[in-house]
Amino acid sequence: MRVHFVLPQLEPCYGMERAAVLLLRALAASGVAVSATVLSGGVPADLDDLPVDRLDLGSRITRLVEAVPPLRRRLRSLPADTEIVASGLWAAVPVGAALAGSGRTFVAWEHSLLGERLAYDRRVRVLARSGGLAPLRPRLVVAVSEGVAGTVRRLRPGQRVVTIANPVPPADFVPPRPVADPERVRLVSTGALRPVKNHSCALAALALLPASHHLALAGDGEERGLLEERARELGLTGRVTFLGRLPGVAGLLAEADLLVHPSRAETFGFSLVEAAQAGLPVAALPVPALDELVPALVPGALAAAPTPAALAAAILRMTGRERPTDGDFEKAWRARRETFDPAQVSRRWAETLWG
Repeated sequence: MRVHFVLPQLEPCYGMERAAVLLLRALAASGVAVSATVLSGGVPADLDDLPVDRLDLGSRITRLVEAVPPLRRRLRSLPADTEIVASGLWAAVPVGAALAGSGRTFVAWEHSLLGERLAYDRRVRVLARSGGLAPLRPRLVVAVSEGVAGTVRRLRPGQRVVTIANPVPPADFVPPRPVADPERVRLVSTGALRPVKNHSCALAALALLPASHHLALAGDGEERGLLEERARELGLTGRVTFLGRLPGVAGLLAEADLLVHPSRAETFGFSLVEAAQAGLPVAALPVPALDELVPALVPGALAAAPTPAALAAAILRMTGRERPTDGDFEKAWRARRETFDPAQVSRRWAETLWG
């Protein structure tokens, strides 16, 4: 069994990059001959035991065209029994173009497509339309969540789609902590400060909460200035802390009472899983993919509606009498171990590709 991944990038190793590394390693450990091509950027040093080559194309959108000739040479030289997997639209479109007319097929590992993202991101809309053209279509789409799978099915009727969750490293059980000080409830939100992350909703929700609630925002981005101004307008200057980009959030999660996740769209939800592993409950908006995590895999609550008032109500429940218990956290921990274990995920991939 052979599989060759085409990845847009592997550094920095966050989110889907980390999932790709885990999947490569888990497949290799199970006896699959694994290799990969990375379009842009470097390769983590700890992958030097796997055959990974780089195209060094940079991050410009023109790489979608620039990647086609070298990918054509690379992919068509692979043994005929090699399964080719393209990670995300940024890899699937050039892979489809590179293989067009060759008689070879590929699998798309999809983690970009959601209705909300199509609505706000023109580049994703263009790539999604391009990827739906018959010569570029994959034989199979592996979606990282049912939310993504449903979007693919709506966009491409007749496309074969399966859902396989991302791998997440197993973690020891961490029980939840009680709210340390009801007079200063510590809320935290992590993620880039850009429109889809919807931090303005978290600020509006905070304005509806008692003055004892404080919010720390970890991350940076194009909306930082707007969000700082919005906090001043809402009279929240003393209750909101902008932490900027942090090298890691483990310490922040360990000190917080609740993760607030107001994002309008998430294809998987790594930050929620990270919070659960730290013994921290979450309050999030009711959006696709997250409704697959909360509360079965991630203890917490989804707001009744995607509004600041509903998010504020969910925050009050999760920092009050409805706060998840040790039993809730242990049940979710066991479910995560079964669902996200890299060995289990790689087994599902193998069954899907060669079963």
